[in-house]
Amino acid sequence: MKLAEQKRINAILFFATKSPENKINRLKLMKLLWLADRIHLNRYGRMILRDNYHALPHGPVPSKVMDLSKGSVADKINVIGYTIEAEDVFDSKYFSKTDIQILNEVWDTYGSMKESGLRDLSHEFPEWKRYEAELENEELPNGYLMVLSDFFKPPLKEVIGFSFDEERAVLAKKKFEGYNTIQRVLTSA
Repeated sequence: MKLAEQKRINAILFFATKSPENKINRLKLMKLLWLADRIHLNRYGRMILRDNYHALPHGPVPSKVMDLSKGSVADKINVIGYTIEAEDVFDSKYFSKTDIQILNEVWDTYGSMKESGLRDLSHEFPEWKRYEAELENEELPNGYLMVLSDFFKPPLKEVIGFSFDEERAVLAKKKFEGYNTIQRVLTSA
């Protein structure tokens, strides 16, 4: 199994093992992971999961993690309907210290919220708002690839527990853009 996939599985395990009976609702999981990636990106210029995010009717979703969360992964997670159950312990070796810090911060701040509250919260952010009209139109597709530069913008109104440091986000965005430029050069060589 690839390192990126191990990290995604362990991110699922992180939140599932913190949940009652080691079970978490898929919608809640997707919103917690999105918040962790968004916050980490704004502070450190990189995402934890390095996933592609899509705007769906119920908010932002990390695509590769969503795919993993739809089926059981042997000896790791068991999926029953919309419930994901941890069958293994979280392994921190796949994560940096800042990754763990942000995962814990997101759990401490938002872990007690219900999935519907997290969904509503996610609808206050520019990366989802960009597609709100399209997502409400039943004749249009129900998912759109999010623009990552929107992740560096503040929520459109005050969000409980969410602090946004514009100066830090500007610096993180420059770091993120520099990293992506290096990656493009390396992959085109």
